[in-house]
Amino acid sequence: MKAASNKQISNESRSRGFTLIELLVTITITAILATASSIAYFVLLADTNTNNAAQTISSIVKQSQDDAMNNTGGNNTYGVYFTQTTVTLFPGSVYSSSNTSNQVYYLPFSLNITNISPSSNNPIVFSAQNGMLQNSGISFDLGNSFSSTIININQNGAIY
Repeated sequence: MKAASNKQISNESRSRGFTLIELLVTITITAILATASSIAYFVLLADTNTNNAAQTISSIVKQSQDDAMNNTGGNNTYGVYFTQTTVTLFPGSVYSSSNTSNQVYYLPFSLNITNISPSSNNPIVFSAQNGMLQNSGISFDLGNSFSSTIININQNGAIY
């Protein structure tokens, strides 16, 4: 009789909690799901930053074209100069970094402009007569290691 009661107590103590293996499996699955979620979040954040920067660049280019066509500030040409981390709207047909009338937009952290093509077309300059570029257009990559997009600006100033 005593042997049966000892066996019964032993079975009761085993069925009360989780084993170490069950606990480790649960923690591992939770860690995998958390990692996958955080990676997806960072990719979404990078896409959002890239899209917002592309829209801002588009607005700057359109503002430059509008300013040239409207002869804003007495200037009949306006341009946009691109660097790896900035986009600068400037009056006139020649970019000068020391011009106090320049409007500089800094790209969000971790976003860069690369592969400007053709590099001889940087900066782009709009003329007042027709709002067209004085050169043939420009193309460049905007992004980082998680997200990127190609921005093309044709001679008419259209961005695609």
